[in-house]
Amino acid sequence: MDFENIDTSNEMVRKIIKTSFEVFALYDYKKASTNMIVQKAGISRGILYHYFKDKKELFDYLNFYSFEKGVEEVDNYIDWNSDDIIRRISDITKYRLEVIAEYPYLIDFSEKYKEQIYEFVKIKELREWKEKFYKHNIDYSLFKDGVNIKKALHIVKWTYRGLYKELLKKSESEISETIILSLKDECDSYYDMLVTSFYK
Repeated sequence: MDFENIDTSNEMVRKIIKTSFEVFALYDYKKASTNMIVQKAGISRGILYHYFKDKKELFDYLNFYSFEKGVEEVDNYIDWNSDDIIRRISDITKYRLEVIAEYPYLIDFSEKYKEQIYEFVKIKELREWKEKFYKHNIDYSLFKDGVNIKKALHIVKWTYRGLYKELLKKSESEISETIILSLKDECDSYYDMLVTSFYK
């Protein structure tokens, strides 16, 4: 199946994807069923099978889409001309907050099925993307003399990971545009604090 042709602007498709992420995140592949998905989504089996021929195809699409949302779309969100790695990590966190608001279980799904997701991308390409994220145009001389950059980056990543983990703890009904904006403001507050701590 050509997954590129799936229309994610279609509200019914988005509902199926959102519900499927939840079901597969909460249950392993064998226990997760299309029956669970249609019941939770409040749709008929016919509608589900109109877009995806079976559970396997739907699951494969979720793996493909996880990579697309987690890596490929980030390219359009990040300012690759910026030389500031802390800003770049802050920006990708803001993007993840938006993804979680749209698909609350996508990150849980991605962590649970990461080996399957890797089947939809060459490991070499993923490694190249990660290298680009941490090295392309980045000026590590911004860090204060004597700062252990590797440890500093761990602290930066743990700090920002805590923000989207905080969002993941909330129920779907609690997630709102106001919450997302508030957490994005926190990204900026942490940015100021981390820059003061680690940059010259």
